[in-house]
Amino acid sequence: MKKRAPRTVLEYAISKAGILKGARVVAFVVQWTLVSQSLGRQITLAEYADWWNEKERTAYDHQREFREVFAMATPQPFADQAIVRAAALGHGVKGVGMLELDVLGMTPALA
Repeated sequence: MKKRAPRTVLEYAISKAGILKGARVVAFVVQWTLVSQSLGRQITLAEYADWWNEKERTAYDHQREFREVFAMATPQPFADQAIVRAAALGHGVKGVGMLELDVLGMTPALA
C-alpha cells in the first residue's frame, strides 16, 4: 500500500525528522508563534530566547533543527499564517501542528 504524502506541518516534520525531532521542531514553531502573537509582530531569535528564558545557544539549536526540516530561516511564515487563521477561526494557535502544508505554498509533491 502506497504511503500518502504528509498534509500538515506536523506530518511533514515527522516524515523528515522522525517522531521525536519532528515533534521538537513543531514545538519550536508553536513557541515562536505564541511569542509573535503576544508581541503582535514578527520576532527575532533573541526575542524568542528571552521570552522563553532560554540560553541563546539553546535557541540556536532549536533554529538549527527547524532549518534541517524546513528550508527557511525562522518559523515566522508559519506563525504569521497560524495567527491569521486563528484570528479568523477564534481558536488560538493550538492547532499550528495541523496547519496544512499549503500555508507556505508547499504541496505534498514538494515534500
